[in-house]
Formats: sequence, structure tokens, C-alpha cells
Amino acid sequence: MKHQQGFTIVELMVAIFITTLITIVITDYMMQNTRSSIITSSQQNILREIEQSLDEVATDIRVSANADTNNRNADPNAPSGGDQYSWASNANTLVLAKAAQTPGGNIMFSDPQHYVTHKDNLIYFVKNGTLYRRRVAAPIGGNGNPTTCPANLATSSCPKDRELLHNVTNWQVEYLDGNNAAVAPTNARSVRLTLSAAEKKYGKLQSASYTTWMVFRND
Repeated sequence: MKHQQGFTIVELMVAIFITTLITIVITDYMMQNTRSSIITSSQQNILREIEQSLDEVATDIRVSANADTNNRNADPNAPSGGDQYSWASNANTLVLAKAAQTPGGNIMFSDPQHYVTHKDNLIYFVKNGTLYRRRVAAPIGGNGNPTTCPANLATSSCPKDRELLHNVTNWQVEYLDGNNAAVAPTNARSVRLTLSAAEKKYGKLQSASYTTWMVFRND
């Protein structure tokens, strides 16, 4: 009779156990690595979105004359319903005075001889975790940029406010003079902005924060 060799049941069970253990270890390593990559990617995405949002605000600051204490143009959707001038520049709201333009992009002057322009108000504020940009247009004929409204009140003549960033956890505005000392908004030479946001991944809150600084044109 021929002598036949093979695995015993014990040897087969040991082999299966070792193979299963190796598979579990490898799978767990891959899952941990994937999770780590997703978390890192999430943080990078949050930071990139924050930077893009602040770039837009900083651009508006750079081409604005100054920050207004309150909105100079009436807004029916201002925070206090009975007061259409109740937007106020403070630590959480930025009210900018930016030159009004025609649809063709030409600046509109109230006093051409002295280069004084009509001003739109650009208002940056956070509501329900979203950073918004509202325009309150100067009430003059030929203004190429309409006033914007909350989404639930938006119409063809009053488009909805621009949404810059969701999941905002912190929005801080600082008004500084030429010596970088804190001053009233209308006396500010520059504005320092800090914006933070967070997103939950795998049951953990992933967050990022960024600060930028921009000087007014002061026309």
C-alpha cells in the first residue's frame, strides 16, 4: 500500500486560525489607515473652505472705504424688524461700505469732483452655523448690484444672501488702527478676521481655524 500524507484536523484548524488572525490584522490596519486618511482629508477640506471664505471677505475689505457703525442703507430684513438700520459692526458682524457700481462695473459717484462714491453695504454675519454675505444696495438708479435677502424671502429682484461657509463654530472680527490697537469700527485702518468650522467624522469632531488680516483702501 502506498503511504499517504496530509493535514490532521488539528493542523488544519491551526492553519485556519492563523490565516483568520492575519486577515483580521490586515483588515484592521487598512481600516485604521483609511479612517486616518479620511480624517486628515476632512480637516484639510475644512481649512481650505475656511481660507476660501476669508479670501472673499478680505477682498471686499480691501476695496471698501471703511467699516460702518451701522448700515447706511435701509434693510427691511435687518435684525431688529422695526429698525431697518439695526445692522451694527461688532465682534461678530462686519458692515462694510463699498462703492456702488453700474451693471457694467463703473463706479457711481455722488460727488465726482471730489471722487466721493455712493456706497453699498456688505454685511457678514453668522446665523445658525452659516456665514452669510448680504448686500444692502445704495438706493440710486442704475445700481448694478441688488439688495439680497434671506433665502425664505428671496425673489428675482432680491436674490438670496450668499452662503460662504457652513458648520461655523467661531467668527470673530477685530478692528485695528495703524498701530494695531483696537478701535471703534469707523476708526479702523484694518480688520483682523478669525473663522473656525467643524465637521463630525467617525464620531469625532474635526475642526480647523484660520486668521487673516486686511487693510482698508480708505477712499
